[in-house]
Amino acid sequence: MKEGAWIPVSTINSIRYLVNVASAAEQTVFNADWQEVLTLSNCNLKVGSDAADWVGSLDGLDDWDPTEYDKKDSISYQTLDGVTLFRSFKFEVKPGMYKVRLIGFKRKNTLPHPDANFGFAFELTETEIFDTFTNPLVEDVNIAKM
Repeated sequence: MKEGAWIPVSTINSIRYLVNVASAAEQTVFNADWQEVLTLSNCNLKVGSDAADWVGSLDGLDDWDPTEYDKKDSISYQTLDGVTLFRSFKFEVKPGMYKVRLIGFKRKNTLPHPDANFGFAFELTETEIFDTFTNPLVEDVNIAKM
C-alpha cells in the first residue's frame, strides 16, 4: 500500500464490532438478527492495483509503516493481559472506483461478552465518476447513539 484515502468516522471504537466490505448483493454478515441504525451514503473509494481495501482504527496512523500492510490480511497487537486486538483488516476488492454506503448495525437481541453486538457494512457500488461526496466529519454520524 503506497497511498490511500480514508473515510473518517472517528467515533467508531476499535474494540468489539463486526465489519464487512462487499457489494449489496454480497452482504451476508448482517442478517435478520441485526437492525440497521445508521447510514452514511455517497462516500467515494478508489481501489488501486493492490486490489485491497483496509478498514482500521485511526491509531494505526500514529506509527504508520506501509510495509506492514504488504503481506498481511490483518494488523493486530497484544494487550498486557494477553488479549489479541485487531486494528486493521484487509478486504479484497477489484480495482476500480466505488460509491460507498456505510451502514451501522446493532443486534436485535444483545449477546454476552465477547460476542459483537455492533457492526458496520461498507456497501460498494462501482461507478465511472466521482461527481459528489459526503463528508462524515460534518454529517451527523454519532456512533455513540447506536
